[in-house]
Amino acid sequence: MRFEKIQNAMDALGTALAVNLLLVVTSAPLLVLLVLTDAFETWPLVALAAVVAAPGLTAAFTAFRRSDENPFRAFLSGYRATWTRASLLALWLVAAAAVLAVDARFFADGPFAQAAMVVLAVVVVLVAGTGLLALAAIAEEPTIRLRDAVRLAAWCGLRRWYLTLVSLAALVVFAVLFINIPLLALSAGASPALYVAWTNSRFSLRATQVAADSAP
Repeated sequence: MRFEKIQNAMDALGTALAVNLLLVVTSAPLLVLLVLTDAFETWPLVALAAVVAAPGLTAAFTAFRRSDENPFRAFLSGYRATWTRASLLALWLVAAAAVLAVDARFFADGPFAQAAMVVLAVVVVLVAGTGLLALAAIAEEPTIRLRDAVRLAAWCGLRRWYLTLVSLAALVVFAVLFINIPLLALSAGASPALYVAWTNSRFSLRATQVAADSAP
């Protein structure tokens, strides 16, 4: 029993390190832009690089789901299976972010700036949560239609809103760590944050599906 626990811990550590390494490789253009340039000045390139990096997230989720396999093989298999839908979803998310940024700038100096910022903040959370769960849905079922993934993600994100907030909080913590200590974030923080987000998202998706299947 003790040996099995040690073996499981070593396997989990190996998967985490492999996922961290592969995420760095698949998101290299985005990381270079974020670390070496001012993202506010190079935002068109950052947006394009974010789209390119998105399949790495679904590939990481696939590696977590297939933890009993070789993590490199599982990651690359997930990447090949999901890159089209993950990229299209990321393109939609980037477009939504651009619209929200324009709205925020438009309302910033208006008479209802505070109320508008609150509404926009809620919308940002809804869009981010939907995007995260949609990526998890794509990783779970690579052949799912994109609109179905988004529809399912929006419903699950609202139904299990507390898990969605925890997932987003984990990613925010990772982002703060990346801003302050990029090397530590990439080497040790990426996998734990994504694992928390994936676990919560997967539970939300499955719990909703079970409830739907058991409904009369």
